[in-house]
Amino acid sequence: MAMVLAPKSRVSYVRELKPRRDTCRIEVRILRLWRNYNKESGNTIEMVFVDIEVTRIHASVGEQLIKKYEDRLTEGDAVVVHLFKVYDAFGDYRTTTHPYKIGFFQTTFVGKADDFPSEVPEKYLADYNDILGGKLDNSCLVDVIGQIVNFESLENRMIKGKDNMRLLIELRDQNNVKMMCTLWGRYAKQVYDYSMSNMSTMIICVIRLWSVKEWKGAYSISSGYNSTHILLNPTLDLIDQFKARYSSSLKSLV
Repeated sequence: MAMVLAPKSRVSYVRELKPRRDTCRIEVRILRLWRNYNKESGNTIEMVFVDIEVTRIHASVGEQLIKKYEDRLTEGDAVVVHLFKVYDAFGDYRTTTHPYKIGFFQTTFVGKADDFPSEVPEKYLADYNDILGGKLDNSCLVDVIGQIVNFESLENRMIKGKDNMRLLIELRDQNNVKMMCTLWGRYAKQVYDYSMSNMSTMIICVIRLWSVKEWKGAYSISSGYNSTHILLNPTLDLIDQFKARYSSSLKSLV
């Protein structure tokens, strides 16, 4: 289905969204999109939006509306969204710190946001020392950037009666602080295969929407089920800045 242009009206910032304001119009980029299923809500489309102020908010499309909206929503696209529900966000493993999230109505409008910038700054990157020191809210997922300095072999682990691949990697930030990360399933295979094929290259990654884990007083991060997004040596100004500023201390895996 072709996406149509949105009619002009006042654009609200994500920080302004509150419950009982169902007529708001926002312009956002779909930072992350995935399918989800649970017994309570069935199949859903889950997303993380980011606006021009770099404020994020979670958004969901219910099972009964998936067919209506699935062709209008693509990860990475900039869109106008108009007429939607705003309600409280709660629970563990929240994708944003925003107190509310968005739900789609049958009448929700989705159109192109042609004037939205091609890239917005990163302001959600967590500090390694804050993670390792247990200073963050573990109920919210985090983003990190770092160089892969070590990785182990893929392992098969039995999780809830099913085999699941696991990979342990070590990341290093610009201050030479190192942190262990656990990847599961397809994320483990993605990073392992890329690392094996690029041993002679500095591998810088941007990892979005990871959970902070604590075990016996030690903190690390772990990939989620479907929300996690891993970018390996992506073409981003952020990566170029990371490499340029710290090139003297960055080395390849071999």
